[in-house]
Amino acid sequence: MKKFFPLLILAILLLGFGCQNQNSVKAPNDWTTYEAAEYGFSAAYPSNMEMKERALDQQDSTYAGLNSKFFASLRDTEREKNPTTLALFYAIKDVDYEKFNEALVASDPEFITIKETSDIDQGGILMKKVVSTTAMEVDKTHYLFMGGDSLIVVSVVLNEEEVFRSVFETMQKLK
Repeated sequence: MKKFFPLLILAILLLGFGCQNQNSVKAPNDWTTYEAAEYGFSAAYPSNMEMKERALDQQDSTYAGLNSKFFASLRDTEREKNPTTLALFYAIKDVDYEKFNEALVASDPEFITIKETSDIDQGGILMKKVVSTTAMEVDKTHYLFMGGDSLIVVSVVLNEEEVFRSVFETMQKLK
């Protein structure tokens, strides 16, 4: 019994480490955290990037023909001479996932089709990942989730999915 007890404690500790929340990735300490309290989420980004919030009087926009609020963009400030946009953040009221997909395809039906839709739980945010074709023959990724009373659309710029991934993995639902 004396030999069994330390093994039991070790097994419990190892099991406990394996049960930690795998959906939440803690950002390094030198990253900046952006909080979108109105939409219920946060994301962290490294020093070579910036989250650029748009002024309230400049947020009215359309996305895929839908009235939206374009509230922020994530940009890489060091890779090129001018900041490179990685992802755009929109809030769209009175639209669900299906209506968004329909509007996206309708915005350019000759070239846009939905290739993939999958469910994701990122940091407690239940999302839909939507991958569509484009006229440029490069797949485009959108992450959709409900934030407050709006559908939040994170539109990843073409060919920036890999760079955006480290920031995406820090996204969390605000408590």
